[in-house]
Amino acid sequence: MGSYRHRMLTLKVYITGLLLLTGISIKAQISSELDTIEIKEVIITHKKVPADLIGFKSIAIDSSVTGNFSHETLADLLAQSSDISVKSYGVGGSATPSFRGTSASQTQLQWNNISINNPMLGQADLSLIPVGLIDKIDIYYGGSSMPAGNGGIGGTINLQTKPVWNNNTTITLNPGAGSFGHYSGVVKVRTGSLSFQSVTKAYMQYAENNFSFLNDVSSAEPVWEIRRNNQTFQKGLLQELYYRKLKNVLSARLWYQSADRNLPASILIQQPDGNEKQLDESLRTIINYDGFKGLTEYFIAGSFSVSKLDYSNKLASIDSRNLSEMLILKAGLVNNIGQYVRTKITIDNENTLVKSENYEDNRTGRNVVSVTALAEVNGSGRFGATFLFREIINNNSILLPDYSTGLQMQIAAGREYYLKANYSRNSKLPSMNDLYWAPGGNPSLMNESANMFEIIYEMKEQIYSPLYLNFDIALYHNTIKNMIQWLPGNYAYWMAENVKSVNTSGLESELSFSYTHNKISSILKLSYTYTRATTKDSEITNDESIGKQLIYVPENQANAALRFNYSGFYSNWISSFTGRRYTTLDNTSYLPAYFINSLSVGYGINHKDNLYNLSLTADNIFSTGYEAIAYYPQPGRSFSLKLLIQFIK
Repeated sequence: MGSYRHRMLTLKVYITGLLLLTGISIKAQISSELDTIEIKEVIITHKKVPADLIGFKSIAIDSSVTGNFSHETLADLLAQSSDISVKSYGVGGSATPSFRGTSASQTQLQWNNISINNPMLGQADLSLIPVGLIDKIDIYYGGSSMPAGNGGIGGTINLQTKPVWNNNTTITLNPGAGSFGHYSGVVKVRTGSLSFQSVTKAYMQYAENNFSFLNDVSSAEPVWEIRRNNQTFQKGLLQELYYRKLKNVLSARLWYQSADRNLPASILIQQPDGNEKQLDESLRTIINYDGFKGLTEYFIAGSFSVSKLDYSNKLASIDSRNLSEMLILKAGLVNNIGQYVRTKITIDNENTLVKSENYEDNRTGRNVVSVTALAEVNGSGRFGATFLFREIINNNSILLPDYSTGLQMQIAAGREYYLKANYSRNSKLPSMNDLYWAPGGNPSLMNESANMFEIIYEMKEQIYSPLYLNFDIALYHNTIKNMIQWLPGNYAYWMAENVKSVNTSGLESELSFSYTHNKISSILKLSYTYTRATTKDSEITNDESIGKQLIYVPENQANAALRFNYSGFYSNWISSFTGRRYTTLDNTSYLPAYFINSLSVGYGINHKDNLYNLSLTADNIFSTGYEAIAYYPQPGRSFSLKLLIQFIK
């Protein structure tokens, strides 16, 4: 883990520097376009359906939410503020998403439309993504992910960073501290003009994560214990440069991220401190040009990223060192044909190189090219349709095409009542580990594929001014073929095989009321998700999972949030329910359901043209004991205090 004293000294100097900087006097004028925490309300906003998504479901999480979670990870935000299921090994441990009963590898994580999934694992660890570096998050469900790229059978999460075009220099300082030895800080500096912008963001976090938990499995009598070997140290830097001429924009982004973690074992295992460690380090770059010429839009993007994952386990004599490089070239052309038709063609080339001691030749590469053609028809505003066709070439092999179509109808003219339906075929390539891990990788694996159907109803109604109602409900059914699973082989190791077909179906619904009058604003949001994910058939003899719920996929999830604001004072109450999750294939063992409540209160003021905001958050107020993964306990009640100071020059 490195020197504890050195890291704590570094962190204390960092936090002290933040606090000292707040004394700088800069004349300022607060702008409504600032990148900061919104004081008025914190909600997930359902934006008007953007282009390329007619007939599909997607949501946008804006800066009001990301600001409230600025010191947390993407895993924390999605677990509390979305219907995505997050499987977490606990505070500081890895966390992976699951859309609609699909696996983590069937979810795509993107940064400004460029995939950042780990090419070895084929998935992303959400605990490594600090929300404080992100401006906006778009979530695409099922077939709506297809315009964004390959492989998002469950869905795609796109993290956006973007400029604010003005002549100001904005400095935001956001230190914080909390329970279990948690210290963190975020610094943002935006500066530039109407034609050039520079954005710098830095993030640092240290946590002991030495919380108490009740161990009722490793001894005859339950006993309170302290979670050990659970320290984490994360840091990140994001630099963005933007230049525009007329509507054309040239941008360059660089994101460095590092996480050094001690990994606690299952509470069933007794191991010495410092036994298991993991270092994740990445450097990502994107250069992008967006151009306009008449009615034609076009973009060219190039991305190069390097990711290192080093894992050590002293007791098992494991010292695994892995390095992956990914070069992505992407280009697109958008044309408007007449008043109602819009077409888009995208070419994407992804070249991956992995250097790992666990691959036979210690050096394995893959090149994937995809061509996507999309047409959007918007007939007079009442009716719309989307048609998509994709061809993928994997190492010179042409694959079976993917396709998607979506239909949308405005039920009543002048009213925001919409009925949508879509059908898609989407496929996913095996990960590099699935293909080449030694031993057990299988270069003969077939691609996973899914046939997906969805029907959606959305409405927005003004009950009376100033009370508004939003409601939506989505029903879906997916059939996933050639699911990849690692199974015991004929030798003393496991092997990757295409063994299963899986059906996932369910319901997602959300109801919200919003009220704004004078200095008072409030929002009540209620959501419920039902997910049925079962094995349809299997190549395994006497497979006990046939007809059973997939492990760690909750059938029932619900969330409730009540937000209130009066003048500068605000409060947020969030309740989340996660139902029973089975831990064995035959569904004989399970983790019980749990109900978590969190409350945050704060006050923000403008004083001498500066913005000051102080907030206090209590997570898991009733100190509920629960596990997201068996034998990896989550913390009980915890508190955090955050200060935000922002000024403009």
